[in-house]
Amino acid sequence: MATMAVGYEASMTVRSCAPQDRERVLELIAGDRLPGRPAVTAVMLGRALEDGCLGDPAAGALGELYTDVAVDGAGEVVGVSCWAVREEDGEGLLLWLHGVEDDQRVAGVLVEHILEQAGRRTVHAFNMPTEIGFAGLPVRNRRGSAAALEAAGFSRQDSWSYLHHRLDTLRPRPHAVIDITECADPYGWYVRLREKNGTPLGKAVITRPVEGTAVLEWITLAPEPDGTGHVLLEQCLSHLADRDVRELVVLLDTSADGPGHSGGPARDLHQRAGFHEIDHLYTYTRRP
Repeated sequence: MATMAVGYEASMTVRSCAPQDRERVLELIAGDRLPGRPAVTAVMLGRALEDGCLGDPAAGALGELYTDVAVDGAGEVVGVSCWAVREEDGEGLLLWLHGVEDDQRVAGVLVEHILEQAGRRTVHAFNMPTEIGFAGLPVRNRRGSAAALEAAGFSRQDSWSYLHHRLDTLRPRPHAVIDITECADPYGWYVRLREKNGTPLGKAVITRPVEGTAVLEWITLAPEPDGTGHVLLEQCLSHLADRDVRELVVLLDTSADGPGHSGGPARDLHQRAGFHEIDHLYTYTRRP
């Protein structure tokens, strides 16, 4: 059943997403894609609508997923959102939201609709990874959505720095000894970099690339007294380039208690190795 939006744009309505809307939903999602992220396919969208949070244990058991679209006065789908209620505590989860040109009015209509349906529940937004994206709203590229959440009473919580690197820019590597083995969780590679005499230099976990892009899940490097840790990181990434990884992204925890990434040294290390900060991702919470 369609509902009339109130407060942001009276000519806009919200209704349940229908199968014929999916192609348009994919277009809206593509409009918000960050560098280093693979395009969302129809199969990926289908899994997101069915599974919610990639089976993340932290999400808890989810009830029914509600996917709604915002429709303008001309009948065009201009926004989409997906949310659910967590069974263990009854709190709401806004999993993802996309709108045409990141229009604050569109995002506001969808957020207002979710809050009306959620009633007097605490609602968390963008705090779980899904099939179509990381946890966290990229606030630089999604200013309209961020403004709509804050206007509705949401406050920012955890945050991550989103860094991106094109590996085809790397210099030839001096360290020729590296061990790369497959791992299952996450599905990808376990990488060990070492000297020829066996001295360990570092280790990392990288997800398998999708369309040439991969995620650096974590990395540790041996302390370098001369401050050249970024060189070791760069050489590790050069080996990945040999395996057709063209782009790599990493999320660095910027919250005060983030393990190992609470300050600037980790970001500085990655940036000196060639990463560029693209955005900051934030989770949100609104309490009744």
